[in-house]
Amino acid sequence: MCAPPMLCVAERAVAPHAAWTDKPLSKSTTLNLELFGNRLRYQVNLSRTIAVGTPSPAFQNLADVAVEAMNAALDSVRPGLTCSEVESVFRRSLARHGLEKEARLGYSIGLGYPPGAVERSASLREGDETVLQSGMCFHMMPGLWLDDVGIAITQSFAVTETGHEPLSSTPRKLFVK
Repeated sequence: MCAPPMLCVAERAVAPHAAWTDKPLSKSTTLNLELFGNRLRYQVNLSRTIAVGTPSPAFQNLADVAVEAMNAALDSVRPGLTCSEVESVFRRSLARHGLEKEARLGYSIGLGYPPGAVERSASLREGDETVLQSGMCFHMMPGLWLDDVGIAITQSFAVTETGHEPLSSTPRKLFVK
């Protein structure tokens, strides 16, 4: 892996890639987990948010909105579209719920030596006019880090001739334990 597993818990869940501790989990908290899978030096990234205990209705709604916006952006993926156009679909979906994400929506992934988290060749962000082509791979990360909560439900995917292919089968949802 390019990095150790990321485990952002409780107050540390409001930022991406926060350092984790061995502090016990409270009976009601959230955590953002980011893992990396590698095979033959290709890397796939995956993040999920887990609620320990019953999440508040507002937090569940935030998760639903993040997944809805991500799914809309994924559904728009096809060769010929630009990275900026995919990000725009996501941004418009969030805006319908009064939310915005200023940071990039995703980045290219693939072959690295040693494995790297990002290839720095294309970003799903406003202004990136890189044209999507079949075979390109990205990690779409609609992480929303707000003042008092954070949520990270992501999807790595490959651009195909007709759209996209998810590179993992983990359900895109808030997990409740």
